[in-house]
Amino acid sequence: MVKNQNYYTYNINCDFFKNWNSKMAYILGFTCSDGNIHGKTLAWDLSNKFESNKKLLEYMNQAMNSNYLIEKRKQSYRLRISNSVLLEDIQKLGILPNKSKTIIFPDVPNQFLRDFIRGVLDGDGWITVRNRKNRNEISIGFSSASIKFMEELVNRLDKNILLSNHNLRERKKTSKKGVNSIYFQLDYYSQNAYNLIRFLYDNLNTEDLYLDRKFEKQILARKIYLEYSTKTKRFRETELEFNSSVKELLEGLMFESGLNGVQIAKKIKVHSSTVYRWLEKTNVRKPTMRGSEEWKQRIYRN
Repeated sequence: MVKNQNYYTYNINCDFFKNWNSKMAYILGFTCSDGNIHGKTLAWDLSNKFESNKKLLEYMNQAMNSNYLIEKRKQSYRLRISNSVLLEDIQKLGILPNKSKTIIFPDVPNQFLRDFIRGVLDGDGWITVRNRKNRNEISIGFSSASIKFMEELVNRLDKNILLSNHNLRERKKTSKKGVNSIYFQLDYYSQNAYNLIRFLYDNLNTEDLYLDRKFEKQILARKIYLEYSTKTKRFRETELEFNSSVKELLEGLMFESGLNGVQIAKKIKVHSSTVYRWLEKTNVRKPTMRGSEEWKQRIYRN
């Protein structure tokens, strides 16, 4: 229990960072990316452009049994906590003042690793879907000014998830005031990104912490990846050649042009058996039982 200069009483679980659990791991990971120690306070400042940022700070407050106020400032939502025990414990875990370039990866127990990394992702990472070479590609990435933190992040991920490669690299940026700085960026794409998303988000329960905005992005990324990965090379080539989804192409040829399976096959230069598989796959036409009247009519007609 703490009193500020206006004698308002604040409560918080002073021992929150003493014992590992999923919520503690998440908030520690988030703090590694997007938290700071200023003097005798631990603070998180998140852009007020997104209501989900305020909601996350509320979740964190609840997890720490805290009634500290979340301030709406000119450009941010801020949660600032003053508690000597809490600060001492989190500093033992590597969260120090001016930590951006010197922070190291804490010794996170494996059972809470995904919670910690999900916190890191929500603090300073991204999940994106981009169009590359006429196809949608998903990616998930992280950035940090500390190369040691990023190298250990790669190491821990490699030990826990089936990932084939990564591209940790140095990047440079210039601030609006013309100040140059160096940071390190780590990206995973396609199957690697999908595997990492599953590791971070599969089987979450109502008590687990996450940023709603990123959670929605991972749902979209999964959908895009699964839609693409189930398509054969010829399926994708056909969509590119005719600048249309195979579903729309088949519907147009079958229902508007009145073509049958063999005629469609000749039109789009694939085997007729491929056309029938695609008709079933895209739900343009439901499969028929072999030997049924509908099946016989289709065979005789073709």
